[in-house]
Amino acid sequence: MSKAVVDKQKSLKILFVAPKGKKDSKTNQKPLFHMAIGVLVSLTPPHHDIEIADEHFDDTVNYDGDYDFVGITSRTIDATRAYEIADEFRKKGTRVILGGLHVSFNPEEAARHADCIVCGEAENLWQTVLDDVVAGNLKPSYDAKDFPPVKQIVPLDYKRIAEASKREKVDSTKSIPIYITRGCPYKCSFCVTPNFTGTLYRRQADDDLKAQIVAAKEAFFKSTGKKNAKPWFMLCDENLGISKSKLWNALDLLKECDIMFSVFLSMNFLEDDETIKKLVDAGCNMALVGFESIKQSTLEAYNKGHVNSADKIVEVIERCRKAGLNIQANFLVNPDLDSFEDMDELVKFIGRNNVFMPIIQIITPYPGTKMYHEYKESGLITDEDWEKYNALNLVVKSKHYDPVSFQHKFMQIYYQSYSWKNIVNRVRANPYPLINLLSSLAFRKHLRDQLATFEKNHALKPTSKKNIF
Repeated sequence: MSKAVVDKQKSLKILFVAPKGKKDSKTNQKPLFHMAIGVLVSLTPPHHDIEIADEHFDDTVNYDGDYDFVGITSRTIDATRAYEIADEFRKKGTRVILGGLHVSFNPEEAARHADCIVCGEAENLWQTVLDDVVAGNLKPSYDAKDFPPVKQIVPLDYKRIAEASKREKVDSTKSIPIYITRGCPYKCSFCVTPNFTGTLYRRQADDDLKAQIVAAKEAFFKSTGKKNAKPWFMLCDENLGISKSKLWNALDLLKECDIMFSVFLSMNFLEDDETIKKLVDAGCNMALVGFESIKQSTLEAYNKGHVNSADKIVEVIERCRKAGLNIQANFLVNPDLDSFEDMDELVKFIGRNNVFMPIIQIITPYPGTKMYHEYKESGLITDEDWEKYNALNLVVKSKHYDPVSFQHKFMQIYYQSYSWKNIVNRVRANPYPLINLLSSLAFRKHLRDQLATFEKNHALKPTSKKNIF
């Protein structure tokens, strides 16, 4: 047997790390593993030894482990922590490979903290990286653009992911991540997908998807014996429904799998009663929808005024609620478009309509998006402390408000949207009350802590923490 063939079988000891940014959200909606790491584990040949350390679950990072290399993936909010971990390993002489969304769009910054950086999707380059590590010829960088385009979705190896991670099996209140599709043909300015995953829309083969769901159930789901208890899957698709026919085909398949799931979905699909029925029949317990605003002029500024309005949002939420589907509404606050009065009105709207676990975010131009480049070129970005890129911090110029005052107001109204009164009312009004309650309590605690920290750091008068009304 030739030396090249023998080297191919050399076993590497690999640690994959999912870092957690210091300002990252504390919520029980987090998936059981980082999808990028799940993909890497599934791509790595079985003779290699893999460990996973996920700081979102308080895993300890073993800096003294005898690893051939450490692979770290990060979003923007995790980047600073990723660099800290990388630097510590490199001090001890361990090779570090950095990749993920943030690294892909900030390669020069990341290169200062790594022996190697990986940009873009890993499906067609990862084997080359592994071969180069075995051969002692690891290059400083690998870019997906230099490899064939990724045209298929690699099935996740849930058994191996479970063995490599430290997660125990979970009941139906915790989510297992899965992809049905990758890519999105649209090019929204605030979305990183077109520049990372790309515009080529790919869907898993039906048999592959069914097999993964079966394997995921066996690896991660712990039945409590309760009647109708089902595993909860978090669909991580960038855009599950680019057309009604494709969405319906996906839902018909999911119905056969006997699961619950949550999904990101465009509002336009929820104006159709048959689609809503298919979602519910397939097991969808919640859909996250980007409503953005209840203010018409703001919607028009986002080019959504012709398809959206506050009245239509109310209609969609109520229609879905009656059908047994929770709508998790996402709203965006912009200092150039929204006043303090607008933010107060948004909280009242959320309360009046018992909106299920609302998400309110400050407009944030993430690296890799068209919006980031536009803001950067216009000199509108005021802060590139990546720890602040969690959509709770104002990192762009405010023409009308003092930045500290605007962010303080935002944090107050976000906290108010999770008042005890609002939580009680929405738990009573919406389907799946247990998931609603547990997630709402986690959101409330996180927002309370964030608000208290902000007020302390800026010497502001503390907001009443009772926040009953």
